[in-house]
Amino acid sequence: MTRLLAALLLCTAATVGLSPAFAEDKPALPERIVSTGTVRVAVNAAYPPMESRDPTTNEFVGFDIDLGNALAAELGLKAEWIDGQFSQTLPSLVSKRVDLIQSSMTDTWERQKTVDFVDYMVSGDQVYAMVDGPIKTVEDICGQKVTVSQATTTEKTLRKWNEDNCIGKGKPSVDIVIDSSFGQQIANMKQKRTVAGVQGVEGIGLIIKDSKGTMRTVGEPLAVSHTGLAFLKEDTQLRDAYMWALKRLHANGTYDKLLEKWNLEGAAYPEPTINKATE
Repeated sequence: MTRLLAALLLCTAATVGLSPAFAEDKPALPERIVSTGTVRVAVNAAYPPMESRDPTTNEFVGFDIDLGNALAAELGLKAEWIDGQFSQTLPSLVSKRVDLIQSSMTDTWERQKTVDFVDYMVSGDQVYAMVDGPIKTVEDICGQKVTVSQATTTEKTLRKWNEDNCIGKGKPSVDIVIDSSFGQQIANMKQKRTVAGVQGVEGIGLIIKDSKGTMRTVGEPLAVSHTGLAFLKEDTQLRDAYMWALKRLHANGTYDKLLEKWNLEGAAYPEPTINKATE
């Protein structure tokens, strides 16, 4: 693109009220993606309202699903969702059985050793508990059994919080229980095998709603983080194409509409970033 043409396109975008993202050329895609017209996306469809299956139709539903389909469409592609355990999403990407991960994955410095993230949401780790249980403040979880989901960042967050706020202050340690699924976590709390759980803030609202008054959040989030799409580090072409598509969905209002649809306005991230996490 010549400098003159680029300048004209930017001026046109400004004139009609569009962001510069609309004036940028659509980026090239990897040949393996172009040849099939499909992008394979790893997901663990067990975390509403982000990603789950409709109990009637068994179809994928949720914010991540809607956003992922919109991103693929923006690039002229179709998203093929590959469902599996969350702990297997990274191995599937590394072995190239999928092209990217979109499954409420937290951007962390440790994961950045293997993948690049395109960050699209604000998240955090929130304690919740049974209304009729012993947990009234976050500090009450010291010395208690608390459940977190396997292979998620909540375990690391809770362990650090435990070191600082329980052990570090001479209180008994949290007994951390690792559950294999979100459903098992809820079951353990209802059956009083654990007294509290920790989940991402984006899913807490639906948990409380579905509990019909038996569960509630406790205190403020233990930590704030960012949720991102994950790509192999060498797959910069696909990563940059998704960054371009995400900026367009921000500019044309689709991103905000999907957040509103799934009652996730509080998780809005004003502008996409790459590898935001520093720890």
